[in-house]
Amino acid sequence: MASETGRMSVSVTPEKQEKLDAVAHSLDRSRNWLINQAIDHYLEIYDCQTKKIQERLDIASGKNAKFHSSDDVDSTIDKFKA
Repeated sequence: MASETGRMSVSVTPEKQEKLDAVAHSLDRSRNWLINQAIDHYLEIYDCQTKKIQERLDIASGKNAKFHSSDDVDSTIDKFKA
């Protein structure tokens, strides 16, 4: 069964294209493969960051959430200055 793929067009500067081509050549892969790898990595990082942000928001909105004023934070930091 053939995989379903979509087509998209992206414009990049000639310098970026040259760099992409050089990396793709060094890996013995196509530019398309390299760009798909970059997109996969970006989406993985985005999903991870989004999950972490949501976890922190859930904690911050919980009934046991505790917040400190900037003065309290400054005071605590000052205790560690030598």
